[in-house]
Amino acid sequence: MQKIKILVIFTGGTIGSSVENGVISPDRKNKFTLIESYLKGNDGVAFETLELYNILSENLDAEHLNRLYECVIENSDSDYNGIIVTHGTDTLQFTTAFLALTLGGLNLPVITVSANYPLSDSRTNGFANFFAAVDFIRSNGKSGVFAAYTNSGEKPKIHCGARLLPHRPFSDSLESLGGCYGEIISGEFVENRDCPENKYEPDKCEYNPLSSKRKVLFIRAYPNMVASEPGEEVKALLVEGYHSGTLPTGTDDLSELCKKARQSGLPVWLTGSVEGFNYESKMHFESLGIKLLPPMSPIAAYMYVWLKISNA
Repeated sequence: MQKIKILVIFTGGTIGSSVENGVISPDRKNKFTLIESYLKGNDGVAFETLELYNILSENLDAEHLNRLYECVIENSDSDYNGIIVTHGTDTLQFTTAFLALTLGGLNLPVITVSANYPLSDSRTNGFANFFAAVDFIRSNGKSGVFAAYTNSGEKPKIHCGARLLPHRPFSDSLESLGGCYGEIISGEFVENRDCPENKYEPDKCEYNPLSSKRKVLFIRAYPNMVASEPGEEVKALLVEGYHSGTLPTGTDDLSELCKKARQSGLPVWLTGSVEGFNYESKMHFESLGIKLLPPMSPIAAYMYVWLKISNA
């Protein structure tokens, strides 16, 4: 029987870190711990590995994302049944959204995995997340970009790459807009029939290398907003509205911010708003030059706009 072949791309993060003197740091010695643990109780899978870089994911930048994209593309025409990317949890949503937006035509699954604690810690979900990614490739194999993650007390879940939400404060749980794509139960993928298939999925973006010099000013709506002068490197503004999709359009702060953007020729995008629920405050969007993005997670919206301005 031919073995399933999986490429594992290591990029660092807690899942590839060790603890020494109370400090968590990337450690290359941990590279094969996940694979060795999986192979102890399972067969039928052949792993190949590649260490792309080894960082804590809070230090992720445009260069890392571009290198990861190019690495996946370079290996997508091989005979792999899937690709797993090990990653830090802090910016897992950003990288997964980036890959989901740029790898639209890929004909194999790409799954990101992370860990809430180092693998040496008994509380870690790193092994469960990695096993879930492998099981998803073995039992489903659907093309696309996904994240495998296990919240405390729950079964491992598979999330659509562009729907991941930011972590709640002081929580390492991972959730998706519209719910997860499915769960891993007894080693098999079980699809979530209530997960909307096309809703919350942004349009795929043509890939050009992300530019570290073309920045998005990303702010949330809040009372007494600061109308700062966008710097020269800022090429677009992205505002996350209140839960009703509203913004403080009756205040001088937002009006001043939009005015400065117009003077600088910068587009202003709004995420978190949908048609309907026509509060009076939303009637001013057009005059302020605010453009509505389709419904998507705030992180996917940020990566979408960053890709757009990088491609300009």
